[in-house]
Amino acid sequence: MIAALLFFLTVTVAIFAVLNPIGAVPTLMILTENYTLKERNRVVIKSVLVAGGMIIGFMLIGVYIFSVLGIDISDFKVAGGILLFKVAFDMLQGKTSNTKLTEQEKEETLEREAVGIVPIGTPLLAGPGSITTAIIYFNNVSSGPFDKLMVFIAILLILLISYGILKFSVPLFSRLGKTGSLLISRIMGLLLASIAIEFITTGLLTIVSTF
Repeated sequence: MIAALLFFLTVTVAIFAVLNPIGAVPTLMILTENYTLKERNRVVIKSVLVAGGMIIGFMLIGVYIFSVLGIDISDFKVAGGILLFKVAFDMLQGKTSNTKLTEQEKEETLEREAVGIVPIGTPLLAGPGSITTAIIYFNNVSSGPFDKLMVFIAILLILLISYGILKFSVPLFSRLGKTGSLLISRIMGLLLASIAIEFITTGLLTIVSTF
């Protein structure tokens, strides 16, 4: 029971760190600056639904992608760990990783509610890092049905928390400010870097042990 709880907490912290909804608040505020409260709420709902659909969808079909391409989960762990470390390194520097959001994608958000899909829903929330993390935890060779259920529940919990954070982004941003958001992002980046190293080392150890 304790092991299951620790696994659930690890997955929850990892997904929250890489999803980083608090770090998305300044971008949401900028892109919806002249929106009404109702319009901003619709954007938030759409962004969370899109992020959830992307993460859960790729998580469920990940094992089939591996099978078709002949990729072992250990190989994916190493590659995913390197990607997560890149995201974490950018977060530690107070930047939005270019694996999540580019300047071009910021400029292409013309429709008022379309920002909920791109760039907030994806790639800002459901970027390569969050999708990779979900796939690795869900399709780990040591994960049984109960572990997979824990991953699924953890993702739903983080999506719910993300919705709450983005919905109340105006009062949250007024209290935290840009400096507070960057500070939290850096803390999340440090946690994410540790998780990335764990992915890389366990993946390498499994690969080496097969030789």
